[in-house]
Amino acid sequence: MEEYIRKLLEQVRFTKAHKGIEDELRVHIEEQIDDNMAAGMDREAAEKAAVADMGDPVEAGISMDRVHRPRLAWSVIVIAVLIGVISSVLHELLAIDAGLPEDVIGVRGSHAFYTKVLVGIAAMVAVYLIDYTVIARYAKVIAVGMLAVLISASMGFMVDPVYMELRIGHVYIFTSAFMLLYIPLYGAIVYKYRGGGVLAFFKALLWMIVPTIIAVRWPRLSTALVMVMTMAVQLSIAVAKGWFKVPKKLTISLLWAALTVLPFGGIAVLYRHSLLSGYKMNRIRAMWDLDIEEAYVTKTVRSFGDVNFVGDTGKKVLGALPNLNSDFLLTYLANKFGAVMVVLIVATVAAVIITGCIAAARSRNQLGLIMGVGCMNVLLANMLLNLFENLGVIPYTDSFMPFFSAGPSNIVLAYLFLGIILSIYKYKDAYPQHLDIGMRVKLKDLEL
Repeated sequence: MEEYIRKLLEQVRFTKAHKGIEDELRVHIEEQIDDNMAAGMDREAAEKAAVADMGDPVEAGISMDRVHRPRLAWSVIVIAVLIGVISSVLHELLAIDAGLPEDVIGVRGSHAFYTKVLVGIAAMVAVYLIDYTVIARYAKVIAVGMLAVLISASMGFMVDPVYMELRIGHVYIFTSAFMLLYIPLYGAIVYKYRGGGVLAFFKALLWMIVPTIIAVRWPRLSTALVMVMTMAVQLSIAVAKGWFKVPKKLTISLLWAALTVLPFGGIAVLYRHSLLSGYKMNRIRAMWDLDIEEAYVTKTVRSFGDVNFVGDTGKKVLGALPNLNSDFLLTYLANKFGAVMVVLIVATVAAVIITGCIAAARSRNQLGLIMGVGCMNVLLANMLLNLFENLGVIPYTDSFMPFFSAGPSNIVLAYLFLGIILSIYKYKDAYPQHLDIGMRVKLKDLEL
């Protein structure tokens, strides 16, 4: 058996797949040996017969080499590059339409949007070249470092209080984008607790609660909402797949009840009895009462809602809304080029997200699945929030249209997540269903 496995693995050029192939071969051969022994053979004869039934090791190895090799999701790459070109052209047209000075009318950076796209694509390629399992192996260490940075920033260090940007050396990063980078790490952290019981589940839950509390205290409420809902989906997938020794249906039901019924019910009670601050009361009331000051932006957005199917409405959107090239880019494009432009952009972003989800779902490895789904859910949530914000359905909030909204951090974030998807797809047939991503060095102080 050992000689057979050795010869077969010599034909498989992708060495990272050897461990998974070897494990599967051993299980299959041992099962056949047991069947042969049950039929009356002794151990030695049963093993020889089982190996013989496997066929020629060279031919089998060549066949497995064709299956277990890195693959490239060309569809994702092509769409990503096309989106980069289209978004750069749209921002250049916006900058030309706006004229100078850009700072006054809130489209700063649109004239150089393409440079951010190039940085994003470079980041996507870099993450693609890094095996996502390497990121997963050091997930806890990276996550602790991120939380330490966020806690330090909440105390006034390394942060621009006006633009809510983290300042790390000469690099500025949106706090919201920095927080969302936690999502794929959380998927890997949950995976590390696979096989545990109730205690392991609560540890995974704690890793979800801590960053959410930090996001709420900034305050980055919409970011906190995206984070907690996305992580809840990842944790639910883990429970549903039996990673934890807990009752599946009951645990998932209690998890979502705790994340939906209790918070929204609590807010409803506080609002009904006027126990919130005046500003928070008005922010909630602004969802249906457009005559109060807190609803000014939403009211303005709705005033630009009557657009043509194709063509300019003639309305002066420039200067009327904040962050026109990021938060309200869709409103500008709808009034400048027509509703069809917005439909095409949203459909394109949705196509990227769906393609990414399919690529992650096709991975045999469940670690890749949970990390990839987390990345795509972040982009999906922000796409929907930004769309509803531009339709005037929800109040002005912290969101972005992936790949199209201005803001270097959000652009790089979206392309980084695509890089993770590409890495997952690259090894979709190479890695087995489960992997050992334990640290090779014990870091007891960082373990929960």
